[in-house]
Amino acid sequence: MRTFEYRLYPNKAQRRHLIACLAETRRIYNEMRAVAKQEYEERGTLPNKYELETQFKGQGKEHVPATTVQMLADRLTKALKRFLAMKELGEKSGFPRFKKPNRWHSIQLRQYGKDVYLHEDQKHLVVPKKLGHLLKIKLHRPTLGTPKTVHLVLRADGHWYALIVCETEARNEHLPSTCSHPDIGIDGGLKSFLTDSEGHTIANPRFYRTSQQTLRRKQRHLSRRQKGSKRFRKASRNVAKTHLKITRQRRDHHFKVAKPYALGYQRIAVEDLAVTNMVKNHHLSKSILDASWGAFLDILEEKAARAGHQVIRVNPRSTTQACSHCGELVAKSLSVRTHICTSCGYVADRDVNAAKNILFKARAWPSGTAQDTEPVELRSPRL
Repeated sequence: MRTFEYRLYPNKAQRRHLIACLAETRRIYNEMRAVAKQEYEERGTLPNKYELETQFKGQGKEHVPATTVQMLADRLTKALKRFLAMKELGEKSGFPRFKKPNRWHSIQLRQYGKDVYLHEDQKHLVVPKKLGHLLKIKLHRPTLGTPKTVHLVLRADGHWYALIVCETEARNEHLPSTCSHPDIGIDGGLKSFLTDSEGHTIANPRFYRTSQQTLRRKQRHLSRRQKGSKRFRKASRNVAKTHLKITRQRRDHHFKVAKPYALGYQRIAVEDLAVTNMVKNHHLSKSILDASWGAFLDILEEKAARAGHQVIRVNPRSTTQACSHCGELVAKSLSVRTHICTSCGYVADRDVNAAKNILFKARAWPSGTAQDTEPVELRSPRL
């Protein structure tokens, strides 16, 4: 499944229809949640999707399409299943949240070809009349695969977007492979965004940190406004726009960095990082989340798969401390940026040494699974 995002250009009347539908779907979802919570507290059970659909069938007739109500029931049911699954595992989790206006931004249209589809002129998106019927759309790129559903999303910048979810076939038919090397190891870091086993580094852009002064000014401006007032909402949107810009900058950087590796190497070895545990270090958590390694690795895997290549995640144990030349463990703190082996005298940048170790681990375990926990003797194949 792939999602293609396109900008919509609704007129004033259409925008009113969309905002009304957004508010009504939020109300219906919250009522469904209230019914589910009441049943859970009284009986200890939860309603299924079909019971919710039947109970709320026909609601929001003036503003909400019938299939959208079905999607709301499906959305709440999935949230309830996740709640029960977390509870069974004994992990801390709360009941699905009551949705406030700032937590509700999308309208789901279920059936592409019936509820929603592209007009013949390829310049308009046909939606139910309750939502404005013909919404002007900019198709800056063609869709791939078979469209299934569409989400109409209101972003923090105040613009509407159509997210067309498509089911694609063979994933390696869209990106032609330009593979000139068999494999490479990649080590993520904070000083540099990543370092590979060939000695190349990508600078860490630190988009959030570079925007902190702007955010500080806008957030102080927001704190002086009275909660709930028109000026408060305006200042709040201004802060949200800055966060949206940071997100887009980071995502753009991830795609630009991932593409050359995904197309140029047959196998890409990376660390299987437990980011959730890493951010518990409050001295580094902001920098770790700013780098967003997890999102980058997901993008890298997707692009590599489409090119017919493979991303192998290996256990990060000992990759930083071990010598990539002789396999000797050399203990060093995070502040030591140069690897100096006390056994063979090998000297290299700390991150380059780690990237080579990651590559050797991937070669030792072709499966590249994160479950490999036994230490391996990290020795270069050329010795």
